[in-house]
Amino acid sequence: MVSHDDLDCKEAATVRLIKYILEMSEQQQTTLLKQLEDPSFFSGGFGERDDIRRSYINAIEFESKGRLCKGVSQDISGGGIFIKTDGKFSVGNTIVLKIPFTDNHKHIRVPAEIVRIASDGIGVEFLKSAD
Repeated sequence: MVSHDDLDCKEAATVRLIKYILEMSEQQQTTLLKQLEDPSFFSGGFGERDDIRRSYINAIEFESKGRLCKGVSQDISGGGIFIKTDGKFSVGNTIVLKIPFTDNHKHIRVPAEIVRIASDGIGVEFLKSAD
């Protein structure tokens, strides 16, 4: 049986969620809705990740729709990277990252897909190369 306290906590969480959603821009609401409707959003358990994220702060260049973009990486895992950037991007867009080696003189090119948009940047998932 659900206790009165459990209902109060659930209602408080619902009210807080509604408040956050109402404070979002229309674009943020649309992005959130797309993320929630994506079947992979809840797969494997809510909020769980397959790969451990590690801090990786470095200048990053990437190509998106034929234009060169710049940002600063925040963290990286075996599956992807979060890049702080202020450009306009869409979930599902494919980009090509130029990830520098530690000496910053050489880099590797990595195809990736934008899987998350935040107010301060984008989360991208590395794509397996076709070679």
